[in-house]
Amino acid sequence: EAFGSSSSVRGHTPTGERPHSPLCQKLCKMFASKTAPKDELCDMSVAVFNDDAMKARFPSRVYSRFREALVTGAPTSEDDMKTIAECMFTWAREQGAVSFAHWFFPIRGGSGASGSMCGACKMDTMIDLDWSSPEATKPFKATLPYERLFFGETDGSSFPNGGLRATHTAA
Repeated sequence: EAFGSSSSVRGHTPTGERPHSPLCQKLCKMFASKTAPKDELCDMSVAVFNDDAMKARFPSRVYSRFREALVTGAPTSEDDMKTIAECMFTWAREQGAVSFAHWFFPIRGGSGASGSMCGACKMDTMIDLDWSSPEATKPFKATLPYERLFFGETDGSSFPNGGLRATHTAA
């Protein structure tokens, strides 16, 4: 089905992929020669965990409750948070992802850059220490704990010490 059809959602194809602009397609062809290094920007936004992906991955009751919570502002239950994180982690690993980012705009109107229009980006990996291991040096395990998706989002003012606080408490 072609992009732009009635089943497209917010500029994405029914499979959740976002087609490249004509300029990006031209640049990708230019960089596709065997002598040029691969241009990683050609692969950006081709896999998006959008509403269609949620509907396909989440159990129907979790999907309904989560969509309702987005509209009403009601809290999401811990069980639903865990299910959502597990589904997102499985989907992301199927796409080959090893990290994720949280792009945000501090309440003060930007990141301090000229014009106050720039946001900030916090990167995180899909690994954690296996604290259940009896080893003194804990091994890594692939995971996406639900807390990383739903709690402790930084407002950027606590970098570089890594301390977290609620966004509304930033000065």
